[in-house]
Amino acid sequence: MSARIASAALMALAGPFILLAASPALAGTPSADRAALAPTALVAMALESPTRRLPVAEFDAGASVKQGFNLLRRGKQEQAVKLFDKVITQGQSHLAGDARPRLCRVAGEADGSASVDPAICDAHFGKGYALIDLGRGDLAEAELARAAEMAPTNAHFANEYAELFKSRRDWQKSYEGFSRAWAVVDRSTSGPDASVAARALRGMGFSKAAMGAFDEAEALYTQSLQYDPQSQIARVELGNIARKRAIGS
Repeated sequence: MSARIASAALMALAGPFILLAASPALAGTPSADRAALAPTALVAMALESPTRRLPVAEFDAGASVKQGFNLLRRGKQEQAVKLFDKVITQGQSHLAGDARPRLCRVAGEADGSASVDPAICDAHFGKGYALIDLGRGDLAEAELARAAEMAPTNAHFANEYAELFKSRRDWQKSYEGFSRAWAVVDRSTSGPDASVAARALRGMGFSKAAMGAFDEAEALYTQSLQYDPQSQIARVELGNIARKRAIGS
């Protein structure tokens, strides 16, 4: 973990989180997208939500999440899991016995759900990656799913959850997951989430290509270049599609 954190590119969240690609629990198709992401972006994106900072009693969930990601960067996954668990437990303690679905946001809305500190979503997310590094991808899936469920408008979480299915070569679920990210991301080509949008499109393209739908894959990769014109990943995959067409595979 520490070597990967030091050398790899722990999302443009601007494009973080490379933990899945190097984790033995999710051995499968390598993810060039994941390998290109910077570790510091993981912490930065997880802590820069515009809805962040809802105090929970006397427990600073946001600070604890930051500490948890710092532990991940130092290769201390077991300690990180314990800290993320504390955030999850403490952060929702005031909702004990409340059966309403939880959503990570500051202000409550009259939609039948309960508001919880957005740091709790980050804690589920961080716990999932720590578990992957510990070889417990079976347990990690529930944590990543929970983060995506509680923050349904977070395109980064959707991308990362989809990445799990991509690593397992479950192309249909992978495509559906990246499609969810594309559905909620800010689609401004010059906006702060442009790299997140590009990644969703590349993920959709990769999944379609793996299923043999080369025309759709090509269109998705080409569209992704509108958001990330310098992406070598997209250009390489477009080349791969052209070669597969040429040999009829």
